[in-house]
Amino acid sequence: MLKYYIKYIFLLIFTSIWSQNEIQKDSIGSELRYGFRFGVDMSKPIRMLIEEGYKGLEFVGDYRLTKDLYIAGELGNETKNINQDGVHFETAGTYLKLGIDYNVFNNWKGMDNLILVGFRYGLSQHKQTLLGYSRLINDRYWQEDNIITLDEPLTYEGLNGHWIEFQFGIKAELLRNLYMGITIQMHRLLSDKDPENFENLFIPGFNKVLTNNPYGAGLNYTISYQIPVFKK
Repeated sequence: MLKYYIKYIFLLIFTSIWSQNEIQKDSIGSELRYGFRFGVDMSKPIRMLIEEGYKGLEFVGDYRLTKDLYIAGELGNETKNINQDGVHFETAGTYLKLGIDYNVFNNWKGMDNLILVGFRYGLSQHKQTLLGYSRLINDRYWQEDNIITLDEPLTYEGLNGHWIEFQFGIKAELLRNLYMGITIQMHRLLSDKDPENFENLFIPGFNKVLTNNPYGAGLNYTISYQIPVFKK
């Protein structure tokens, strides 16, 4: 899977250079466009098609502050049905990530591509619904294939998670003001409020949570459009 994403990044860079050569022919001057860029994470709909028990939607956006500095963020909602580690439950909630992106790519004249290094502070508000659990055999072993389904599922509300996130990605302008991007995300969980009697195994926006391991990773693939406010 990692090899696939690496190949995809190189393909995106090549496509970007080719498209910008075409754009450069029609470009006038070396203007910088300042404005809002809004988009959607296309990896979520793809994940819904291939991953059973998952639903998600994420909007992305940024605003250019200086030539290379952007204020950026993501807002989303995820639902994940999990049946592992002796419990069957569903997590659902919203999340918000805010921070900055810095462009380290020196564009050619007429180009507006980005190689971004970013930082985010993320937080989630979610609930977990316990649907069932496994029987304990001889006080020692969980019988994973024999989940007891609860007649009345137990819902734990008011849960949350807080984390920091480092990002590395690219955005390529395919057509004027239309961008395609891919970003690798590295998370570090700061704190989370667990449901009673078991841990968070999934936090919206953070993804999978590992026991005694605060680190995680994610990826998004975005299509976005820039609304120019003014030019320099």
